[in-house]
Amino acid sequence: MDDRQWIIKHLQPIMDEGKKLYEKSQALAVKPVTYDKGYWTGLKLILVKYYVKPYLDILARGEGKKVAYVDLFSGPGLDLIGEREVPVLGSPMIPLVIKESKYAFSRFIFSDTNSAYIEALKERIACFKDMDESIVVLNEDANEVVNKLPSFLDSFDHALVFIDPEGMELTWSSVRSLVDNLQCDLIINFPSAGINRNLHNSQSKTKIQKFLGLDQDIPPEATEEWAIKIYRRNLASIGKDISTEIKVRGQRGFHYHLIPAVKRTKAGSPWFRLFLSAKVRIQRLSGEVLGIIADQIDSRQESL
Repeated sequence: MDDRQWIIKHLQPIMDEGKKLYEKSQALAVKPVTYDKGYWTGLKLILVKYYVKPYLDILARGEGKKVAYVDLFSGPGLDLIGEREVPVLGSPMIPLVIKESKYAFSRFIFSDTNSAYIEALKERIACFKDMDESIVVLNEDANEVVNKLPSFLDSFDHALVFIDPEGMELTWSSVRSLVDNLQCDLIINFPSAGINRNLHNSQSKTKIQKFLGLDQDIPPEATEEWAIKIYRRNLASIGKDISTEIKVRGQRGFHYHLIPAVKRTKAGSPWFRLFLSAKVRIQRLSGEVLGIIADQIDSRQESL
């Protein structure tokens, strides 16, 4: 399929379910908050949706297999994207609501420090299913949650962990602890534009060093490409030796990189090729293009 067809295949389900969730949310006595950003947010969510099915098909297959989905910066569960505020499922709701694999996650762990986001997420989860022991929602710092994950997932075979720290809140020591103590694959939203803007800001120096896992001063010639290289090198050093960066472009130069990272297996982790295919497509697109396609899905624009 061409890029437009591919986007529609993965965007339309999170739009359709997002509208349903928005309507249910609006019917509540107190309307829960939403996460409101540009159309480029949809490209990030498409990648999560795209990967969940093959991940489950491969790693949840087999009798008694137990896999988990962890979202350390979950947000409120519903995003309104772009100028038209198109409702789409947030990253924690995608694997809960969209069922494309015959296998399923056995546990979900969501966390955020924003209390309003956490209360909204609980309300939205309750719209679809009762809160049961398979869903853990924590109003806590991701660095603290990482230390609790082994106890929550003691008998689990694997976990898919989505990490979206807009302000570089997750330290490298926490990423290392996560990988050391949990069999998991990672999808990391690397805040490239923010890092590039603050690399040579003395007030941000320590925070960037902790985020990157840097034990030396930031060199004067450092760029965002340098920072990504450092981060991927450190991922390889803790066993996540297959990774790439997928550039997501917004407006007026805004951008970030999604970094999926997995451990090399004897077979070479062949499912990672899925990310390389998605990378080619997503990097040809932008938030503006996704907004146009969203309008076409809603019959607001004709396609050429």
